[in-house]
Amino acid sequence: MKIYKLTQVTNQTIKAFDSLIPQLSSSCTLPSKKDLEDIVKSNATELFVAQENNQILGTLTLVFYKIPTGDKVWIEDVVVDAKARGKGVGKDLVLFAIDFVAKRQIKSINLTSSPERVAANKLYQKLGFVKRETNVYRLSLV
Repeated sequence: MKIYKLTQVTNQTIKAFDSLIPQLSSSCTLPSKKDLEDIVKSNATELFVAQENNQILGTLTLVFYKIPTGDKVWIEDVVVDAKARGKGVGKDLVLFAIDFVAKRQIKSINLTSSPERVAANKLYQKLGFVKRETNVYRLSLV
């Protein structure tokens, strides 16, 4: 398996995201080719994929931004195809992201994970992520 930063959106990429995103959330709209190209071209995001035998097995997005208290990084939209779970794909994606961020001398990485994603939560804790005592709020505008 290889993990790499996506730099070009192909038909294979679109097909993979059409399969992966519903496994992350059934209520999300599928990203268009333009959406994925915008993510790949953005200075604020890095899109990583795990691939084996010419098939994309999973993805992870890093989001970077600067605020008065410093540089921030969030891991977002981590999803591994159901057929590939339990093979270390998620772990390898997260470790790749950690290494990518560490090389930029950023002090911390944030992420959220739904409590029902038991395996994911255990993985994050095993990799050194510490659960924070905070509230996450969302205002739906639609």
